[in-house]
Amino acid sequence: MDIKITKDADVLICLLYKQYCQQRKDGVPKLQSKLFGSSIEVQKSIAPKWTPEEVDETCRELDRAGLIECLYAENIVYEFYLSDTGIIYMENRFQDGLNSVLDYLGKIRNLLPF
Repeated sequence: MDIKITKDADVLICLLYKQYCQQRKDGVPKLQSKLFGSSIEVQKSIAPKWTPEEVDETCRELDRAGLIECLYAENIVYEFYLSDTGIIYMENRFQDGLNSVLDYLGKIRNLLPF
């Protein structure tokens, strides 16, 4: 897959995929594990150092890249989920699953805005 995204979008998709993998490991059904709330909820729980607008725009970028699917209300990302394309992209990228994602996030810790 030839997907090109910004560093911010890369960090966010990795954090989302980490949460997805953790939930699957904990026995949460796949459909539920793929679902996330609004960009505002994600900002509060995953990216508190970003503004809600930054998270919203990064979600829009990931949506344009096909890695997530967004639902919009009042011009913000109201709810979104990891797309099958996004999961496949991340599975191919991190073939060892959760451990690989955690290793990668540890290596780029200084880039993380959260």
